[in-house]
Amino acid sequence: MMLSPVVHERPRLNEAHAHEAAFVTMVLDGVYGETAGQHSLRYERFTAFYHPPQLEHVDRVGAPGVRLLFFEFRLDLLDGLGVRPSAARSLRDLSATAAAWEMLSLYASARNEHDPLDFEARALALIAGIFRLSTAAPREVPSLRRIRDYLHAHFRERIAMHDLATAAALHPVYVGQMFRREAGETIGSYVNRLRVRAAAEALAVTDDALAAIAFDHGFCDQSHFQRVFRKVSGLTPAAFRAKFG
Repeated sequence: MMLSPVVHERPRLNEAHAHEAAFVTMVLDGVYGETAGQHSLRYERFTAFYHPPQLEHVDRVGAPGVRLLFFEFRLDLLDGLGVRPSAARSLRDLSATAAAWEMLSLYASARNEHDPLDFEARALALIAGIFRLSTAAPREVPSLRRIRDYLHAHFRERIAMHDLATAAALHPVYVGQMFRREAGETIGSYVNRLRVRAAAEALAVTDDALAAIAFDHGFCDQSHFQRVFRKVSGLTPAAFRAKFG
């Protein structure tokens, strides 16, 4: 396994290629996108995706370059756990999940400390967590895709089930059930991940007050922001800013 920063200082296009090992890519800064099969991904700061082995993809680096966090690991590390690595076949959005924040924290610890045993133990636990999430990758259901597109466009606003039902062309009664069944989490959990990722970016790159960030990203108030951010990331907003700003 390997955890390292990857820096491209200028725009470039990497032609279609694949990796022998599984890996997670997280954007720390800059402009970056990928195309894999029918998926076209545009990364924002702290966006993270799991890639299974042998997934052919094309990388696009925009101006003024990009700084990535790259965690690569061989799935034979999971041998003996009673799991089937082949079950994790799809791209999985890990943005603002516990696995993504642990990967970022592990990188920060590795930069400032030198404890190989602690690093290995945490990295192996992280791999197991990533694999559990990746085996639950949602299916490509058109109504689910329409709901996710709507949530990505409006997560900073107050969202009503009627709006989601209209976007998905479903009855409001079925929207929440279908989303949880196909995505593996509730709509509220998904929206909180979107809000926390965007708020984390604001914490990292601005000096805006916490109350202003809470208001700008759809939280009821600063107290609500503190509770949700800590639940999702494991850190308070102030601690996250101090550690990763």
